[in-house]
Amino acid sequence: MSECDDTADAGADTQPAGASSRAVVGGRNLPVAIAVGLLLAGAFLGSLAWHPLAFTTVVAVLAVVAMVEIGRVLAGIGRRVDVPVLLGAALVMLYGAYFGGSAGLLAGVVALLLVAVLRVLADPRREQVAERLGLTVLFGLWVGLLAAFAPLLVDRPSGTVVVLAVVGGAILADIGGYAFGVTLGRHKLAPVLSPNKTWEGLAGAVLLPVVLAAVVLPRIDGVFTPVSAALLAGLAGLAAMAGDLAESMLKRDLAVKDLGDVLPGHGGILDRVDGILFALPVGTLAAELLL
Repeated sequence: MSECDDTADAGADTQPAGASSRAVVGGRNLPVAIAVGLLLAGAFLGSLAWHPLAFTTVVAVLAVVAMVEIGRVLAGIGRRVDVPVLLGAALVMLYGAYFGGSAGLLAGVVALLLVAVLRVLADPRREQVAERLGLTVLFGLWVGLLAAFAPLLVDRPSGTVVVLAVVGGAILADIGGYAFGVTLGRHKLAPVLSPNKTWEGLAGAVLLPVVLAAVVLPRIDGVFTPVSAALLAGLAGLAAMAGDLAESMLKRDLAVKDLGDVLPGHGGILDRVDGILFALPVGTLAAELLL
């Protein structure tokens, strides 16, 4: 989800200067980044409006590309991960969740764990077993499991509106965090993980989705009250910030800038949807409790 990286993320306390700096922010080509972002938004909104299966397929394609990117990045730094296991488990989780609900999603989780172990057992060399299993299961759950909450969420009554509320809360948290951080940011939130994030940025990341959701969502489809809209969007925003920080922590540990480069001006798929992935299960649980 993080539209800005660690050098220009939510809570940044510096602004670009000069014409060339305005075109490149945080090492990104801003016009290209905006264009790619609009294309992603179009695919997301178009598939969501068309049919839940089309939406699930768009999510599945993004998850598959993210897995391939992650495998390539990890191989480049000498880390082993079983990409075929990741791909198969992600597809089982996503389409299992769509066709079979939570039971189908659970089948994908079981497949991830069992096949990851069997794959290592079948390898006569069996090198770096703990790391290989750990990374395979970690990214399988991080991308596949969390993404599989998208078809669960869209399958709810008024699922399209609820998905928009959760994903919108995550995106608005990024925007609010950046805006408040740039203008008001003084106190560092997590200087070791993401030096430019501030507590003021965190406040903006919560306030913007809460206020907009309370005003807008009750007017759509009648599924939300102002209170339920504010709570769901606020929780999604907090989860998105946690996801952004979690990925920053992981990238610092791996000593990589991005976990892919398929999106011009953005980095990798996971770099762009880290917050949304964390928001999806939190939003699903919040929807169960509030709606």
